[in-house]
Amino acid sequence: MPRKAARPTASKDTQTAILDAAEELIQTHGSNGISYATISERVGIRKASIHHHFPTKDKLVEELVRRYARDFLTNVDLIVGSRRKAPAKLRAYIQLFESTLEAAPGRRLCLCGMLGAERENLSPQAATLLKRFYRDNEHRLGQILEAGRKEGTLEFAGDPRTVGMSLFSFLEGAMIVARADRGSRQFRQLSDGVMGLLAG
Repeated sequence: MPRKAARPTASKDTQTAILDAAEELIQTHGSNGISYATISERVGIRKASIHHHFPTKDKLVEELVRRYARDFLTNVDLIVGSRRKAPAKLRAYIQLFESTLEAAPGRRLCLCGMLGAERENLSPQAATLLKRFYRDNEHRLGQILEAGRKEGTLEFAGDPRTVGMSLFSFLEGAMIVARADRGSRQFRQLSDGVMGLLAG
């Protein structure tokens, strides 16, 4: 979910401002595109202040993944727990990705999707957190898909969790293609096509 990096204010502490700036940089440029110097300039603090909160870049990325996963999955849990039918839940889930792509505009990708492409550059802890994010999405999408099959609103073959992971992987890839090609409108067309296959 997109956040706008800003200088610290009375309502926004320095650590949060650092995380917001780093998140935007990774979503647009990848983890290799961030530096403490760039974050320092964006937030308006000295590099020493960043090191005070995050002694290493690995620690910063690990905390970013924790925060992003927590916030994203909180929204997913609200969708899963709602009284909507399964197709509406899937569309709301897809909207989480689309809103990220539409930020800035059309420049950001899912933080955990971007980091997945840079797996070899991550610390073991960050890689573990990343895999957990993938499994958590797989599990929740499996719940939605299984409920949809039971209520007769979704049709698909195979295990719900496997289909859920296929959908998750598609959305991450569709974001990359849409950002490089025709933007959020293309992403919407692609995701509508997949929804047509499931809810057709």
